[in-house]
Amino acid sequence: MRRTSQPSDSLHLEVTAVGAVREAAGDCLLAECGGVPLRLTAAHDHPALPHRDNLRLLAAARGSRLRVIARLAAAPHARAHLLATEHPMRAGSRVDVGLDRLQHADLPAPAPPPSAAPAAPAAPVHVLRTPDEAPLHLLRRRIEQAASGGRRVLAFPGDSAADAHRLHRHGLGTAGDILDGLLAAAAERSRDAFGRLLPADTGRFARVWLAAARYTDEVDRVLCAAAWGG
Repeated sequence: MRRTSQPSDSLHLEVTAVGAVREAAGDCLLAECGGVPLRLTAAHDHPALPHRDNLRLLAAARGSRLRVIARLAAAPHARAHLLATEHPMRAGSRVDVGLDRLQHADLPAPAPPPSAAPAAPAAPVHVLRTPDEAPLHLLRRRIEQAASGGRRVLAFPGDSAADAHRLHRHGLGTAGDILDGLLAAAAERSRDAFGRLLPADTGRFARVWLAAARYTDEVDRVLCAAAWGG
């Protein structure tokens, strides 16, 4: 597998198209990259742009070897946003998948099955089955809620105890402790001698929130490196 990473997280890869992967956000291209199963996704979902249509066509060209340019996406599996690809039929010609629109005529004809072998059924769209991934999104969701709605959003009662328990159950004890600390800092309000609420300790909450954000970034980096075999 040949890959180079630039400061902008751009990747230059040599891949073999395998098929399509069905995800909640839409189908993406499943490719093989030096023995690593790689998911290439749309870099933009605007309906006027051909990103998704091009991905579907490339997924239909199973077995095609392509040089592609993609942008690394942090995930616990090898994942990248497809930006450009070598033309499936014209070596040396590049396709900008967000501007150039591929047609069926641009794809190589599927190889016929050997005459001596029985005809195999058409390969279906892949539904990728992976083991349970670390549920780090339970902590990341709270971090994002606080960033958009402020400390008070996390002070509301919810399923925080269940989230922390699930993190512990998956071996993410530190993440569970950080989530407990984040929610406690959001809800904490002291009272004076007359029972009146004192101003919230926003400095403490900010420090806990920053620690949580830094932790998730580092875990994302480690999981992403492991997925790429690094």
